[in-house]
Amino acid sequence: MDVTSTQGNWNELSADELLVLRRCFVRYAAQPMKEEELMQLTQGALSGVETKLALHGLRSRGWLEAVTKSWGERILYIPVDRLPALYDMLLEQTPMNGIHTDHPITVHEAMTGLESELLHVLSRIAIQGVPLTAKGTIHKRSLQKLNELTPFRPEDLEGLGLHYAHAELYPVQTVVMIDLLLSLGLLVKETVSFRIQEAELATWIRLSVGQMRKHIFDTLMERYGKTKAPMQHFRYMLCAVSQYGGTDGWISIQYLLQWMLQVGLIPQNSLSGDDSTNSAFIDIVPTIANLKGLADETVSDFNFNGSFMEDIMGWLKALTAFGMGDWGQTTSGEICFRWNVSVTDLLRPYNDEDTHQEQGAFYVQPDFEILVPPDVAYDVRWRLECCCERVTGDRMVVYRITRESITEAIELGMEAKEIPALLDKYSRTGVPEHVRLAVEQWAGNVGRTAFATVTLLRCGTQEDADMVARHPALEGLLERLGDKDFMIPVHSADRIRKALAAIGLSPRLEPKSADEPAHHYPLLTEIENLDAGRSLFSQEGRAGLVYTGRTLHFYEQEHTLPDPSGYFPERSTVPSSWTKEWRSYHTSTSRQLMEQAIRWQAAVGLRISGKEVKWIPESVVSGDPWSVTGWYASGMDDETPSRATLQPSDWSDMRLLVPFT
Repeated sequence: MDVTSTQGNWNELSADELLVLRRCFVRYAAQPMKEEELMQLTQGALSGVETKLALHGLRSRGWLEAVTKSWGERILYIPVDRLPALYDMLLEQTPMNGIHTDHPITVHEAMTGLESELLHVLSRIAIQGVPLTAKGTIHKRSLQKLNELTPFRPEDLEGLGLHYAHAELYPVQTVVMIDLLLSLGLLVKETVSFRIQEAELATWIRLSVGQMRKHIFDTLMERYGKTKAPMQHFRYMLCAVSQYGGTDGWISIQYLLQWMLQVGLIPQNSLSGDDSTNSAFIDIVPTIANLKGLADETVSDFNFNGSFMEDIMGWLKALTAFGMGDWGQTTSGEICFRWNVSVTDLLRPYNDEDTHQEQGAFYVQPDFEILVPPDVAYDVRWRLECCCERVTGDRMVVYRITRESITEAIELGMEAKEIPALLDKYSRTGVPEHVRLAVEQWAGNVGRTAFATVTLLRCGTQEDADMVARHPALEGLLERLGDKDFMIPVHSADRIRKALAAIGLSPRLEPKSADEPAHHYPLLTEIENLDAGRSLFSQEGRAGLVYTGRTLHFYEQEHTLPDPSGYFPERSTVPSSWTKEWRSYHTSTSRQLMEQAIRWQAAVGLRISGKEVKWIPESVVSGDPWSVTGWYASGMDDETPSRATLQPSDWSDMRLLVPFT
């Protein structure tokens, strides 16, 4: 059976599916889960086969996906794009009130203009290159230039605890900048250097700022955030509660953690400084009792310290460095955070119809500066990066036109006439006349002479040279330099070689030149004329510099589901009365029914003192009389399963509980 991954709301799931999904979600977030671990999650609440059928249903609806390791082990996980709906589910079931806090007395404001900063870094890489040593590390001089270009500060990123090679050489802020470009697919590492991927860049600079920010945010969330479930819960809950931020938008981190603790998203030991991850699942399953007590608790009742809190602070500082929000502290020392982006839009699935690239214009000033507001499209900015010097980068980016920048642009492949044309087309108030004249003069003075790459054809004798000069197929392709020499264009070499071979003058091969080809700045033509197509930015598994600890992309995606009938082997040999009727049986038959339930990992219905109960048998113990150990199951999240041992005399009637009754 193939996985259909049909979309649907969580409230359309069956009670068993919802219970399994909620427990998977609370314990693992979107982290990988082994099948045997999932069976442990529902122990005592659902039978093993009920859990298997619930997992089958969740996979068929796309709430769970699976990969298979090479030795056949199946790993399940909740897709990241399903997480927002699950946090909304928790907030709907347990509303959050009063998460806003007082205005902080110290505020660390978000960096602005990250998208334009990345564009500037790419333009410098396009011009200067990033060569690598024989060991595969960035050359020291290039690394120094990259360090000067990075928009990040080391103190804003050190709290992420990132792991990467050559940590003794690379500063964390430079690693994150290069890793971000690599993970977005805009840059690729080759043997001798990093190289810009032009097709991906062509698509990138045609995106709107909002779309760029979404891809950056996706990368930030799942590449630089720690993989442990409590931290993943915190990252997404901070997004989910953006609607509860109060009039100033400031979110109390302590209150958020308190709420998460009460609903089971983080275990108590995370907040007390104990980093042990071996606490029993039942300890973090939310109960009705502790949810009712949520409103009565205060922030001071919880101990917020330890490495978990350090991770949270590291994350808040990183969000601020990436321009997503501000963090601060109140007079009482309480940490708070405020989004300055529409985080609900950032979490929405990517939609091609959302494309609405900015159409703004810039301002050319009399002092040769160009003021670029936020609404100027990035394909326009990309060409400005080529022909101008950047003065400042913020929401309003400032460039300056100079003789040197014009000269460099033309040497990089920009046509002299394109520079004044670019200014005329996108300047909102026109180009001052003296600026226009200067640009035209500077551009006109470049390229009046040029070096050309040509090939010298040398004949052995003057007679051979005369034969070559007379050949009609070579007319116009050769320029004679002397008695025996000709100058030929490089692009005509193959054609000339074939003509010479036809008259018996085939030239011998010479070693290829070691000279490097001329360096050109990419994408100087009108971007609209390029067939770039859509690129998959923030693609899982793309090679970068940072070790993320995520491995799911290494394994084969499983697109088929097991046949549920396989959960009930030898079904035809089981008496139909065992599954269809409440009956009393001889003790030997009761034992056979109970053992069959254990083989199928099914539950048994028992009538005890006139009340029907669901019993999940675990093992049969021989004796006179025999007994069975197992669980009284409620099937509810808000009740703790009860483990016990029963004998046949403890119940009157029984029935095998299976879905095909």
